[in-house]
Formats: sequence, C-alpha cells, structure tokens
Amino acid sequence: DGIDRVIAGGGDGTLNLMVNALMKLPAEKRPEMAILPVGTANDFATAAFIPEQPRQALIAAIDGFASRVDIGQVNERYFLNVASGGFGAVVTAETPPELKEILGGGAYALTGLLKLFDFQPIYGTMKIGEYCFEGSSFATAVCNGRQAGGGMVLAPDALVDDGLFDIVLYTLDNLPIPATLAPPSSILGWLFPFKKILRAPEVEFTPEEGPRQINLDGEPYSAETFRFTMHHGALSLVLPPDTPLLGEDR
Repeated sequence: DGIDRVIAGGGDGTLNLMVNALMKLPAEKRPEMAILPVGTANDFATAAFIPEQPRQALIAAIDGFASRVDIGQVNERYFLNVASGGFGAVVTAETPPELKEILGGGAYALTGLLKLFDFQPIYGTMKIGEYCFEGSSFATAVCNGRQAGGGMVLAPDALVDDGLFDIVLYTLDNLPIPATLAPPSSILGWLFPFKKILRAPEVEFTPEEGPRQINLDGEPYSAETFRFTMHHGALSLVLPPDTPLLGEDR
C-alpha cells in the first residue's frame, strides 16, 4: 500500500520475478513497473528502446509515462517477454554464467553453435486458435516481446498491448501455416531458416515425451503440458515514447 511505482534493476530474469510478484496482487493494488536494464542480455529492454546507460534509464524509470501492457501466463507462472522451448531453451539453460560475464549476449550464440549437432527436434501436439496439429519443431517461442537469448529476434512485429501472443515455430514439417524466412540477425534464422508465425490469445502444447523444460524470460520452468493465456492490459509499465512495442492506439 502507498507504493505507486517499483523499479526492477537487472536483466530479463529479474523482470520475470518482479512480474510474478506484481501479478499476485489484486489488479487495483498493482503499482506501476519501470525497468533499469543492468543484466546480461536485457532482451526486453533492448527491444523496447529503454536506454542502455544506467543514469538515463533511471531518469526515464522515475519520470517516464506508464502504459498498460499485456502479461503472458503459462500454467501458474507469468512472463513479460518470451517463453521459449526446444533449441532456444537448451541454449539458454546450458550457457555457463562465467561465459555470459565475459561475452554478454554473445555467449548464447556461441553455446548454440556448440549444441547444434546434439539437438533433436521435439515432437508434440499444439493447439493454436483454430489450428490443432502434431509435429516436430527445432524451437518454439510464445512471444509477448520480440527478442530473447541475447539478441535473437524471434517475433519482429510483436506488440505488448494487442492482447495476442506471436507464436513462432521453427519446423520443417508441412503444417497448414504459411512459412516466412527467418531474419538473418537471429542464430535460429541461420540454423533453421524457415519459421511459421501465428497470433492468438491462447496456446496449448503437450510434448510427446514429457515433462519438458522451457524458459520464461530466461528462467527455467518444467511441465508435462503448457497452457498459455494472455492477460490483456494487466500491468502498467514505463516505456519510452518511441518504443516500437506499443500499437498505434497507445
């Protein structure tokens, strides 16, 4: 009570912890949230155009305007940015902290190259809106934000206020979804050049051999079935006026 705004100082994992704490409060008692990006990768902050310099970021966090943004939920956990499974989750989980301290976000790219030849696609059943299909994917990302894993652009057009997930599948299966060429700036784009994107407020995925581990904003989470729900406008978040993550009706 009496707290109007909280500032989360850290990386994407810190933002995840803060979001989960705030979402446990009644909606009318949730304070605004601001971001001071001093973590390893800062994927959400980078995509949101939050200043990299701590002093500028702190000024923006204190004086900036808060906008209503969506919060994703998978089972009992919440997330702000991206939930990733498959190859991306393996890379995030197995990148040594010492390597991240030396290379920053580049540590994820190096680990990805080292893990490439050992990875096997994940087979399972997925329900996205009107689509329900079985198949395998090298990587799957349920995105509220746009990038993860130290700068990998997964959903270049995702918005955090449209009430929808951007669901990204890197697969060679002949699914009834148009394929697009992955952006070359992403390591996944180089390794698995074709991806498929759908938008929906709810997603469900059941891997054939469960339980499986995914990453929520870089934090590990395991389950046998993953049920995703979008909470539209659930949190007030301080974002720059020129952020590309908000729609035209901001």
